[in-house]
Amino acid sequence: MSNCYNEFVKPISTSIFSFREFITRNLFYVDKTRFAYNLVNRADNFFFIARPRRYGKSLFCSMLHSLFEGEKELFNGLYIAENTDYDFRSYPVLHFDFSGMDVSSYEVFIYRFRSIIREESRRNGISLKDSDPAEMLENLILTLAEKKGKIAIIVDEYDSPLTSVLRNNDTAEEIRASLNPFYATMKKHSDKIKFLFITGVTRFSNLSIFSAMNNIIDISMEPKTADAFGYTEEELSEYFRDGIDEYLSKHKEETKDAFIGRIRNYYDGYRFSPWSEKTVYNPVSIGMFFNSGCRFENYWDKTGASTMAVNLALQKDLTGLLSADCYVSLSSFYAFDVSSIQNNLKQDEALVLLYYAGYLTIKNYTDSILFLDFPNREVAGSFTKNLVSRYMETGLSQVDFWIMQFRSAAREGNEETVKEKLTDYFDAFSYEMTNQKEKERFYHGIFHAIFVMAGTYAVSEDRGPRGRADEVIITDEHIWIFELKIDKSADEALKQIENKGYAEKYAYLMKPRMKIHKIGISFSSETRRIVEWKAENN
Repeated sequence: MSNCYNEFVKPISTSIFSFREFITRNLFYVDKTRFAYNLVNRADNFFFIARPRRYGKSLFCSMLHSLFEGEKELFNGLYIAENTDYDFRSYPVLHFDFSGMDVSSYEVFIYRFRSIIREESRRNGISLKDSDPAEMLENLILTLAEKKGKIAIIVDEYDSPLTSVLRNNDTAEEIRASLNPFYATMKKHSDKIKFLFITGVTRFSNLSIFSAMNNIIDISMEPKTADAFGYTEEELSEYFRDGIDEYLSKHKEETKDAFIGRIRNYYDGYRFSPWSEKTVYNPVSIGMFFNSGCRFENYWDKTGASTMAVNLALQKDLTGLLSADCYVSLSSFYAFDVSSIQNNLKQDEALVLLYYAGYLTIKNYTDSILFLDFPNREVAGSFTKNLVSRYMETGLSQVDFWIMQFRSAAREGNEETVKEKLTDYFDAFSYEMTNQKEKERFYHGIFHAIFVMAGTYAVSEDRGPRGRADEVIITDEHIWIFELKIDKSADEALKQIENKGYAEKYAYLMKPRMKIHKIGISFSSETRRIVEWKAENN
């Protein structure tokens, strides 16, 4: 597959998680060793961090593994070797990777659990007999510490076995009961552990890692680690400079600022700390973007996005999840336990889980309240399409076809096709879904959804000089301003656009070929259809 890079630039991998392989094969690597150095030099030495899947956690764990085994030659040219006094002393390392673990039954889980511990013992030259996993771990720690001194322990995707069986209460409880003493053993022998690093997607507060292991520091929201995973805009510009320049050499009509702005809108926006405004790009999406010839596509679905979170959203009000007014208290994050999914999640718990899964991110923070929203157009389109399609009396392929036609019509300024596709869209919703008490809020929510799915620049309740427009979308040559009235006339909607001056704020955008479309829509709550459409344009 062609990419944005010429043959002299290092190849980009989105499927290899071994640090050693990255370095020895001379693969493209964004240096994150500064964060490793900061961690190992802290007074604390037991850490936990939560990040969405495919965010570089496994590669970071692999890098820590090589760091503690003293493989100094792998770090030549990287920050920790060139800019610090790190001594690269060698420690025995226990590296447990629970990602993709087979949990088809409790018996299979225990077999794999023991196998993972045995593999680590063999790698360290120690023979273990099969027994209870916690007992095996204790024997391994004691034997290693006696032979070689303090050890480093790395646990990657600690929560994977549990999230895989959340809907099976009995199996989930059996697995949790086996994991509890495993982590309790680490606390029991903390004096023999030089460094402990645990990653996951979310929290199980009733697991001993959090309930009994009170010496572990949760650094998930620390400002210092806000950009430890994912790529900052500075890293995008520095490390991907050749790819950006090569693309621009073939597309001379686009400026560098405009191109980076498009990349930012599609793939940036993940903010992981309330106390830092740093945002990052999903590293796998960016890698796939450059490997595909800088093609703007939705790579989120291909990066291991959590279907569990989408399924969870079905329990909640659709319009609430599409609203830009999603907010939760900071205390909800600290109290959250993903095992609550076994029961009926409350709205704030659902939002916290969607944050952990990468579908929502922090947009603002004030007075201990976190305001959440989709991080970017890629995730917003992916989540909304999958969610909305489940409430429609048609298949996902039909929704994709509508979205493609709608997007083209919006970009071309084709009012008739936009009207036709919006009408088809509303007609496709099931009666149960549209039989809502808060009709206006619901219809505004699903109205906004189609613009999000189409990947357009869309603003719901766009604030103007004298009010808020229901929806504004902007393409290269067209600005669309929509006002939606439920059981009122389209003329009334159109007059509101004019009287409230919704178009005035976009005067600065008016280029010679730019066109503004003012659209008034009347929607019947009885027939659940668009019954009237009035349009004016310049």
